Amino acid sequence: MESIKKWFGLILELGKARITVSVTVTTAIGYFLAPEPWENSAIWPILGILFIGFASASLNHLQDRKIDIKMHRTRNRPFPEGRVTAFQTLVIIFIFSLLGCGILYFLSGGKKPLILGLSAFFWYNGIYTNLKRISSIAVVPGALIGGIPPALGWASAGGNILDPFIVSISSMLIIWQVPHFWLLLFMYSDDYDRAGLPNLIHNMGEKSLRVLTFFTILLTIFGAIWIFYEGELFLHWSFFLAIAASIKLVLDSLDMMRFYKKPVYKKMFMSINIYTLIVLSLVIAGRFIPYGKISI
Repeated sequence: MESIKKWFGLILELGKARITVSVTVTTAIGYFLAPEPWENSAIWPILGILFIGFASASLNHLQDRKIDIKMHRTRNRPFPEGRVTAFQTLVIIFIFSLLGCGILYFLSGGKKPLILGLSAFFWYNGIYTNLKRISSIAVVPGALIGGIPPALGWASAGGNILDPFIVSISSMLIIWQVPHFWLLLFMYSDDYDRAGLPNLIHNMGEKSLRVLTFFTILLTIFGAIWIFYEGELFLHWSFFLAIAASIKLVLDSLDMMRFYKKPVYKKMFMSINIYTLIVLSLVIAGRFIPYGKISI
């Protein structure tokens, strides 16, 4: 029993459970926001992307094992501590990949969800993970991964992935990932230097990157407003709550521009993540609680 518990914990750690579960949440959002009728049960695309995410995160541990051992933030991961072998990880990757692909293809709508799931896998592990070793702006193309899960959920429910509404949701999540990562970079810049990874702070300077981060946060807010427009929620009560959350995010961003300390970056990092969660929650609430729209 103790051995099973140990392996379960290890799999959750290799699969970066907190991040992977967040990805599955955006898949569920895409599914439940799709036009009715839903063609499949929601559990299947959610499970499918969860297993693909676990396989992708486990492969990333394997790919980054030499980097992780140099960084304070990651040196307690399974590979640096010697708690897992490459062979064991490959077995885990194979099992979760097979389960994820099978579920997406046979139970979640066929080719389209499978192609989207595999696209996220290969873009993250095949392109972004390698690109970040040679380019300080790898996060920009890497951010495309964030737009795939909601589109996958939408497609699994029978929706057209080119529908402007799901495109707006995916676009906001793509944009959001850029300031999300750069705020992490401000917080852990020394770690990136220790690992020998390209550091955009050194290329641009902290002040210039802070200004660029501020504008990408504003772009994220614009993306959020676009969602409400495409979702026909522009004058809905949920829209005005989103505006209030947007104002709060702008005020936090102005604090970031004034103070150059890691606690401020950490606060900003939490703020933009909470903001994204609030926006998506309000979009869902607005679609399922349609009362309160104002006519002009």
